[in-house]
Amino acid sequence: MTLADPPRLPVTILTGFLGSGKTTLLASLLRRPSMERTAVLINEFGEVPLDQALLGDATEHVVVLAGGCLCCITGRDVTAMLLDLWERHQVTPFERVVIETSGLADPGPILALFAHEELALRFRLEGVVTVVDGLQGERELSRQKTCVRQVALADRLLLTKTDISSPHAVSRLRDRLAGINPWAPLETVVRRKVEPEDFFPSPETSATEFRVAPSLEHSGHEATVGSFCLTFAEPLSWNRLSQALTRLLEHSGDHLLRIKGILNLDASESPMALHGGLGFLHPLEPLPAWPDGSRESRIVFIGEGLHKDQMQDQLMLAALAGHADLSSHPNG
Repeated sequence: MTLADPPRLPVTILTGFLGSGKTTLLASLLRRPSMERTAVLINEFGEVPLDQALLGDATEHVVVLAGGCLCCITGRDVTAMLLDLWERHQVTPFERVVIETSGLADPGPILALFAHEELALRFRLEGVVTVVDGLQGERELSRQKTCVRQVALADRLLLTKTDISSPHAVSRLRDRLAGINPWAPLETVVRRKVEPEDFFPSPETSATEFRVAPSLEHSGHEATVGSFCLTFAEPLSWNRLSQALTRLLEHSGDHLLRIKGILNLDASESPMALHGGLGFLHPLEPLPAWPDGSRESRIVFIGEGLHKDQMQDQLMLAALAGHADLSSHPNG
């Protein structure tokens, strides 16, 4: 991309299992004056696009993809729709794109699309927002692997329906979510309304705002989902680190769901945001400043059946390139 090229459009993926309240929440959010220049791509599993009717006139830029999940529809079709949105943006500019997946969709394949150059030159992925049903969330996490993956891949978690669920059940669900993804900030949505600042993932904090996960034995699918963080005290070589991460992704396949972090690189004055997973790495994103003043690199890994010691050994070469000290903080 040259200096003459227009800036890339930020994209947020909104996901959550069936009935969690995604569309109601999005409709409320889009009616805020600050959100009027937002484009929405809606994916519905059924043939009749009811979600567009529920959004009403909340936004004039809506594209509907019905009849299947985004994670199952070919990447070529989804890419074509996003490129169509980009062309609309050239005529009538908007500020951001929100992709609302169907409740049955795995966000992983959608994330992977933005690593390809055709979309990476035009769009900037801000992250994944996952809506969790405060009333049915525990049951769905035990029964549906897709629900677990939606939580594991989140950069921000929004908990709905807490007003009609018992406080004890909500507390239990919070612990369960922390056990799956302790790195995602968790917000409670009151009366199906959310403030824009509580909805969109912050690139300055999404990789570094860590919560401590309780030590729990879980039943159900999330028992295999674990996470840990590796830290590097000294600047790293991106050439060495990217090669090590690429090998790690190739070896791990679909088991490594998400990589995200903040990097201190020897060739950059600015901190760099790192995102990847499921076999891909996104282009690095420069951040305006270090969020908490600490200049150490931190990389979070979330996945199924991860072998922390093995992954740490594979990345040690990248650490040694900068003579860095390496430590880890396991969670799961």
